[in-house]
Amino acid sequence: MAAESDEIYQPEAPITMKESTSLYPNNLSIWSGNGATHYIVASKGLVNLVIAKSGGTMQRNLEGKMCSHARPVIQAKYVTLSGTLYLVMCTFQGIQIHTALDQRQLLFHPLNPDPAKPGEEVFAQGVCGVFNDMIAVGLSSGRIVIFKKDSGAFTKFDTLQASFPGHSNPICDLKQSQKKLFTSDDNGCILVWHHKGDSWELVKTFEGAGSPCSTLCVYKEFVIGGFGSGHIRVFDHSEGSLVAEITAHARWINAIDVTPSGLMISVSEDTIVHLWDLNTMSHHHSICIPNVQLCGVNFLPETEDFAVTGYDMRDILVFRKKH
Repeated sequence: MAAESDEIYQPEAPITMKESTSLYPNNLSIWSGNGATHYIVASKGLVNLVIAKSGGTMQRNLEGKMCSHARPVIQAKYVTLSGTLYLVMCTFQGIQIHTALDQRQLLFHPLNPDPAKPGEEVFAQGVCGVFNDMIAVGLSSGRIVIFKKDSGAFTKFDTLQASFPGHSNPICDLKQSQKKLFTSDDNGCILVWHHKGDSWELVKTFEGAGSPCSTLCVYKEFVIGGFGSGHIRVFDHSEGSLVAEITAHARWINAIDVTPSGLMISVSEDTIVHLWDLNTMSHHHSICIPNVQLCGVNFLPETEDFAVTGYDMRDILVFRKKH
């Protein structure tokens, strides 16, 4: 589908994928390097990989281990550690870590059902890089698992460094900033962890109100959550206070992102893209993408250009800021 231009943003020709986008939060990840922009999007039992260059696009699909339409890939995300790019897949079967450029599998960590909770679905959701040598992943049990790069082989992941309980509800998203890890869950709770030695210490808790905090971003002293209720809440993670609450969208917020300058973007199942200025806590701009339940958004690295994805849509829509 083609998006319409407005006074601030100009849409490019859509990037058409082989498979359509699944309706999961944070369903878009972007990395730029070597003259190309790499996009990954989860689609049922596989991941769409698109490499866009000035001369055109290259595509391939990466299947999740033991995944299918009924047992899909929930999230795929690029993570950069010490200059090396990895691709992390979260599924109902387990956690997969691949080298991003040639898709070699380095790790498969299976997820086993809890014997104390028979019949309860087990899955992974929420991924972030931690410092320069770890990857953190959230689980439906509320636990957080952290994988550490093997010191003897730069690209080998075979050490489960930590697995610690954090939430009493399924994890939705994770973000890391400086020495802090931020995690959110299905009840809307946001926890702040501080890394100390070889352990993680819980330093702040922002209680939820029942609506999932499906997506997070961090800017300066603020941790920002996008909620299933359509609200955006801005917390000061140093002071432990609520700074702002915005009735931002009419439906579920699926993804938010922020630039280093404080321009934040949010997308929702209500078809609207909103841009916000976190320095002034004010609304900046809106774009409507008709008849599309939006489920992924990212700024393109080092720009205020952005890309969005939507449920059951095969297109990645890229918007360039007019100058």
